[in-house]
Amino acid sequence: MSDRILWINHAGFELQTEGIRLVIDPWLDGLAFNKSWALLSATRYRPDDFAGVDYVWFSHEHPDHFSPSSLRSIPAPIRADITILFQATRDRRVARYCRELGFKEVRELKNWEPVDLAPGVSFALCKLEDDLDSLCFIKTPLHSYLNINDCVVRDSETFHREILSRTGRPDVFLTQFSYANWTGNPGDVAAMKAVADSKLADIEQQLAIYQPKTLIPFASFVWFCRTDNFHLNDGANSIADVYERFRNRVDCAVLYPGDVWVVGEPCDSLGAVRRYKADTAAIAGPLGIADDVFSAEQLQSLSDDLLNRIKSDNSVWMLRPLQFLGYIAPVAIYLTDLKRSLTYSMFDGIKWTDREQGDADMEFTSVALAQMLRHGSGFDTLYISGRYTERRPGARGQLGRNFVLSRRNEVGQFFPSTFFDVGFLRKHLGFR
Repeated sequence: MSDRILWINHAGFELQTEGIRLVIDPWLDGLAFNKSWALLSATRYRPDDFAGVDYVWFSHEHPDHFSPSSLRSIPAPIRADITILFQATRDRRVARYCRELGFKEVRELKNWEPVDLAPGVSFALCKLEDDLDSLCFIKTPLHSYLNINDCVVRDSETFHREILSRTGRPDVFLTQFSYANWTGNPGDVAAMKAVADSKLADIEQQLAIYQPKTLIPFASFVWFCRTDNFHLNDGANSIADVYERFRNRVDCAVLYPGDVWVVGEPCDSLGAVRRYKADTAAIAGPLGIADDVFSAEQLQSLSDDLLNRIKSDNSVWMLRPLQFLGYIAPVAIYLTDLKRSLTYSMFDGIKWTDREQGDADMEFTSVALAQMLRHGSGFDTLYISGRYTERRPGARGQLGRNFVLSRRNEVGQFFPSTFFDVGFLRKHLGFR
């Protein structure tokens, strides 16, 4: 019996081995990150195709990997026969959501906790310290698979060598091949290309460390589809360029939605590349999608509510020294749809101003600000969507520091306990 991979889309695929079917990160259709990303190619895999699937694993909660609409589209009787695999998290939101949808079972796994999916088939995951990204390692009687999808760490060589010490050389290695966030303002193509090149350098390093038999570049089959982020497509890596760069170094398998690859046999990568190129050429411009508009009064109310929650749930006074040092400072924002200016601070919330657009640190729409005020993940959505202009270099990081408490609170971490966590300080406040 051979292992087979059925390609779903983007970061999603189905592994068929030893009589079981394991689906990874299924995003079937629709837009992600505040209607800012679109799939490059149409998905052939439909909700009824989940019939007979035994397991579904989500690498993390981002909607291009954990797609609530895709899960809801699966008929209820089919969901009742599927077991969900996910990392154990503090907030348990994903696990709770899947249980409410009526899946057969939801298994919340600790790092490297082995799961036997079938005789000779084992699964394990390893999550990063932020309770977000995770990778998985799958071993079958015939092959081993290491899927690191979006995992990004500071000391990448140490990280990957630690993973290698657990997994050994994988037969099939899957990794993201282009950037997935804002990389520059309109016209900053050089800045975008620099980030795109760094993703290719990451793959070079990964190949040198893991030395896999087969590389599957994936998790970047999207395009920035709105007027205010469409320019980010100018610097992104194309799968054609990635394939040409690595095809002579490693067996490079490119898979198009609906393709079935018998692992270890020749793969029609060139055919897949041609189809992706045709889909890219067919993109005529941004999608004409209208956003909701939030009034100044609505935004002020959301800001006041968030400020009250933050002060109730955290010892905010402990961060005041960072405010006095200027490390956490108000950010000047221009709302492009309201044509209004404000400053935002975690200590004082919204303060409306008469500042000119050109004097703002950043500019974006009212719906983006509303998302940040409503949801701890709202700032991540803004950054990943790429739908903003940074008028003052470093302003994005400054804004992120003002929303770090709500982000941490959303996943069950509160000050002061989180404040004194070394990993948190290094990752979110930039301390070394």
